[in-house]
Amino acid sequence: MAQAHAEALQHHGRRVSIDPLTAGGALSVLGALLVVVTSLFYVVSPPAAAGPVQPLDLGAAVAAAVRGSATLRVAGTVGIFGDLIWTAAVMLVAQALIRRGQGLAAFGWTLFSLSILFFVFVDGMTGYVLPALAAKGEIGAFEGFKRLWDMLFLLGAAAYGAGIAIAMGAEAVGAHLGIGRRLAGAAALVATIGGLASVAGLTGATGLPVDKIAGASIGLGAILLVPISLKIAQNAAR
Repeated sequence: MAQAHAEALQHHGRRVSIDPLTAGGALSVLGALLVVVTSLFYVVSPPAAAGPVQPLDLGAAVAAAVRGSATLRVAGTVGIFGDLIWTAAVMLVAQALIRRGQGLAAFGWTLFSLSILFFVFVDGMTGYVLPALAAKGEIGAFEGFKRLWDMLFLLGAAAYGAGIAIAMGAEAVGAHLGIGRRLAGAAALVATIGGLASVAGLTGATGLPVDKIAGASIGLGAILLVPISLKIAQNAAR
């Protein structure tokens, strides 16, 4: 009876086992959708508090953080959970590509996963730190955290752009995951534009709407990653 029970458990384990690439693709759909929702709440929040506006206008940023505290709280709350899910999902895809020997594509997906991890801290500060400091009038602490927020946002957006551009570029050439060249190409283009704008922001360039370009690239990238991730999960499950 013990042997029969063990065989039943083994059979059960095989029956419910899920390929990591299938799981990664499916969870990436969820993570991307949550980031889309997060992006929408950033859009409806005051711009001075929802993006790395350069140069920093401290008074406007403080006022915007107070005025937009409700939508910023939602953006931050949805964002941190979406970021965690998406980070883990993208790591599963990267690991599957590593096992297949697809080094360049794996590097792109790994860089992509690290970029989302940056946004755990960005979204956490958005929802739980900056509005609270602004409401209490702690201007010195607010400025320090806001400058850190700006740097992490731009660095995360730059890594996000580079990671997706590399991953989708490798996919367009090698078709490792069956995403399709048009979809991969569109994602790579959006990512490249956003990544270059973010690098420009990090280097102190002015005169460009860096906050809008970087933010749009993240939102549009997340929208494109929904069908991309779905294709990954579907192709892996076949």
